[in-house]
Amino acid sequence: MTVIDDYFPALLMKPDEASVEKLKKSLSTWFASDKYAALRARMLSIEFLRLLKKRVSYSKLSEITGISQSVLCRYVRGSIIPSFSQAISILASLTLSIDINGIIKRFLEREQSLVIDLSRLLRDPYLIRILSFVLLTKLVGKRVDKILVGNPTVLPLATAISLELGSDIVLAKRGIKYPNVSYYEEVVVRSMKDAESIYVDKDLLSRRDHIVILTDVVITGKTLRALINIVMKAHALLTETITVVAIGNEWRKRISRNLIYLSYLEKPFF
Repeated sequence: MTVIDDYFPALLMKPDEASVEKLKKSLSTWFASDKYAALRARMLSIEFLRLLKKRVSYSKLSEITGISQSVLCRYVRGSIIPSFSQAISILASLTLSIDINGIIKRFLEREQSLVIDLSRLLRDPYLIRILSFVLLTKLVGKRVDKILVGNPTVLPLATAISLELGSDIVLAKRGIKYPNVSYYEEVVVRSMKDAESIYVDKDLLSRRDHIVILTDVVITGKTLRALINIVMKAHALLTETITVVAIGNEWRKRISRNLIYLSYLEKPFF
């Protein structure tokens, strides 16, 4: 049993039609680039349906997508493959039906830990796949050459996204540095007695790269600011900055650009 089994079905809702139509237009443009991409969209829609069917009834999926239960059943079984337009509709409807913010908040409420640790949540392959679908829709039409990972906790999520986008993963390091290796380095000062160096191998980033930064939690924004500075030092282009959880508003003092987050908390639970 996964960490979200007991409340996931309750966090599915029928999405707003206007939002679905807007996302469908973006997805259609993205996946219509060539025949392989169009076929990939059709297969992804089946994968998404199969993923949700493990915990959601056909009646609920029918309510969300507007497709009859019998047709959905044939999609899930692989008897037929949805058309391109039907696949885009399924992907848009299912993505917008999942209350990711609610799922993450309930997990954190249950943990009641003094430290926000998403490692248990982000090792659930079922949830990782769902989160990757959601984040892919936020990166529609954007060039992503590399995903700069700010914390190993989000590596499974970065891997799922990179496999779909065909991008590389670059992990920001802490701790031991190797001799004869050049690094982009930033120091994060947390207090008068606490400072940490974050660094990335120089040969892993170039000015031709379009970068997405992905991290787990943003509170003060100091670490995320350091990662942004590293991208700037490499003269690479920053496509998006993404965090799983954003807490409070202190980070807004340091992060002026748009930040995509899956869950937002006014303050920690502790």
